[in-house]
Amino acid sequence: MMLISMMISLPIHARESIEPPHPISSFGIATKVLGRIFTNSHYKVIGSCTWAVGKFPPKLVAVPAIEQFLPDLIVTVANRPETNPWIEARALYENPASQALYQKTYLLATGSALGFGDDAGQTSAMHINEERTRVVDVIGSPAGLYRFPYLSHKPETRFGSPYYISEADAVSDRTEIAEIAYMATHPHLLFNHDIGSATQSWGHEIPRLMRVTQPSRFRASVVVALHAADIVTNKNSLHVTQSTSNSCGANCVVANVIFDGNNKNIIWQEVYPKNRDINFNDTSDMGVEDDKAGNGNYVFVVWRKYRGCIAHEGKLVHALSFPKVGHPQKR
Repeated sequence: MMLISMMISLPIHARESIEPPHPISSFGIATKVLGRIFTNSHYKVIGSCTWAVGKFPPKLVAVPAIEQFLPDLIVTVANRPETNPWIEARALYENPASQALYQKTYLLATGSALGFGDDAGQTSAMHINEERTRVVDVIGSPAGLYRFPYLSHKPETRFGSPYYISEADAVSDRTEIAEIAYMATHPHLLFNHDIGSATQSWGHEIPRLMRVTQPSRFRASVVVALHAADIVTNKNSLHVTQSTSNSCGANCVVANVIFDGNNKNIIWQEVYPKNRDINFNDTSDMGVEDDKAGNGNYVFVVWRKYRGCIAHEGKLVHALSFPKVGHPQKR
């Protein structure tokens, strides 16, 4: 009888929890981001901009042109809607009423229920050829907290504003209609556009789906986070999303999110469950400890490069402003 009892109870104990231990608050995220300000901002003066202020004759005011990284987007990746590890985001966008609306919309459009991978039945965090469907949100960061007026750029995103909610975009995402159209206009991205190192692929840049095949749940989470931020900051026809402008004012541009293994324009910081920058060139990084610590739930902060004139009252005098930084890019 004891042997039978042990055999019955074994699967129950073998099952892992999918809930995030010690979820993080907005204050907790801000604290971890502040700790990286001096290492991740890469602040430098690159020129000077002149603004004409007031009526004729206007007063000419010179302000610096700055290049810096700002943490202006937060990406949450969860096993299920109710396991979003960012407390406030879960309350705002993954509450029961919102989930019911997402489910009803998807059911009306497809005739089937909206399901998710990595559910409570999964018994291991590592499965070869595991197809993982993740719940991904992209939300504006409180980047304004880290800004020094007149010395740094104003973030283009708004704190707490939803830029992408994968459940709201589920019809386009699950049917792949939006990405089929995107691939038709971007066929060059189908080749030699992997996410990861030169020797190890974590996933593909396109199609930008919230479902990937990857044995590491950590790497799968990073890939779908990049997909979601890519959708928000690049061309995204047929997706349900709020787009960024990739502009920080006159003669000022913000980097669009594409895979950037060398952190030239984009830096990915994990703030839950660990606190570290993601190194895509580390071939040994399977995120095993991260996955155990958060039970497969993550919060990432995207640092995007801002480059150009700091916004000021008045009108920019382009002839007296350098360097010229070009126009915002969207792939």
